[in-house]
Amino acid sequence: MKRLLFIVLIAMFITPAHAKDSCASVLCLAGMYQGAGKSSECNSPVSDYFSIRVFKKGKFKASRTASARLSYLNSCPSHSGWASKINSSFGYLYNG
Repeated sequence: MKRLLFIVLIAMFITPAHAKDSCASVLCLAGMYQGAGKSSECNSPVSDYFSIRVFKKGKFKASRTASARLSYLNSCPSHSGWASKINSSFGYLYNG
């Protein structure tokens, strides 16, 4: 048991943590919304947004996914109205 606990603790320190940053997602998705494409620095923030998917009984629910994604974007305090614009274009898509 002690050995398992030790392994878990070591794994926690070795495995890099990745926290979702809604403001980075807003910035990157706003560029995509305006037609600027996606730079390599935006891979993770854009993936964070599109990884939010809602399923019910195994079926993808586009409207619930869009609501969850909008909530995520709105968690950025400085989204300046971009959240609803971005979500109206990308919120209902399964993949980006």
